[in-house]
Amino acid sequence: MLSEEDKRLIGACGINCSTCDIYQACTKRNVEEQRKIAEAIFGKDTEVTPEQITCDGCGGRLEIHWSPECKMMQCASEKGLLACSQCPEFPCPDLIAFYSKGGYEKAKQNALRQQEIGIEAWWKEQQEL
Repeated sequence: MLSEEDKRLIGACGINCSTCDIYQACTKRNVEEQRKIAEAIFGKDTEVTPEQITCDGCGGRLEIHWSPECKMMQCASEKGLLACSQCPEFPCPDLIAFYSKGGYEKAKQNALRQQEIGIEAWWKEQQEL
């Protein structure tokens, strides 16, 4: 059975939040890493401060999530799902577009594995890595 803490760390798209650079920088309160993330996401001339890069995990509190407008997170929540891999429409056009941006191959692999063996079994595998 997944704990509430576990659920908080499972991204709808397949991201394992515990391995996410953004989540790690925020939980460690690493301001330099948060600054690098802000620049990588918003550009070198961004007005976004490191303190504005916050995250409680994709299943955590939206008011401190770095991207509360995430389509996948919102959709899964509206459907009462923990992850997109549980949806009969998986993978939907929004998710395919997200994966095609680059840098999300691991999330895609995770989501496919979740669909194959279930989220609880996938999460157990993640803990053993």
